[in-house]
Formats: sequence, C-alpha cells, structure tokens
Amino acid sequence: MTPELIFATAVVIVATLAIGTKLMPGRKPASQVFQCSRCGSASRHNDRTTEAWRSGKSKLFCQSCHAKWLQSQPPREREARPGRAASGNSGCLGVVVLFTSLPLAGLLMWAYA
Repeated sequence: MTPELIFATAVVIVATLAIGTKLMPGRKPASQVFQCSRCGSASRHNDRTTEAWRSGKSKLFCQSCHAKWLQSQPPREREARPGRAASGNSGCLGVVVLFTSLPLAGLLMWAYA
C-alpha cells in the first residue's frame, strides 16, 4: 500500500466515524417519567425535556407549565436570533465536508502533478 492510499483511507474512516457518532441517539433518562418542578405532576419525557436533561438541567417542567412560561415571556425573547438556525448547530456539515475535501483535493493534485 502506498502512503497516499493509507492517508486517504484514514481520512475516509475518520469522516465516517464522525458522521456515525453524530447520527447515533444520545443518552436517555433512566425513567420515562419525571415530576414537574412547578405543578408537581408526573409527566412523560418528550424531546424538549430529554434535551434539557442531557444538558444537565435539574428542574424539568411539564408541557402545560412550559406553555404558560412561554406565554409570560416577551415576544422578542422567544424569537430566534436573525441569521441563525433555530437548532443552533448549523454549519457542522459544511465544516465536515470542508475538512474532508481539502485533504482529498490535495491528494488528487499531488497524484496528478
């Protein structure tokens, strides 16, 4: 095997692992039910509460208490910042493509030079 082939294979493996780990589901709470910190009712976890749990939040709120809190917030605080995606992680795919295509482009330029 030539060093170029080994390098190209390593780049493909690293890119595949990076994409694979990004697509795998994250941790889940041990229990599917939590107690609302505002009203005390038992509620099932949803995507919002699971993400809050993953980020280390200790106070979780049921859907109705969360809706009441959202209504009490001024409208400008609820809107997403202009120019940013709502998810907050926009551009990750572009960075991965950039970092994988630059070495491959260099490898192709070196091979044909």
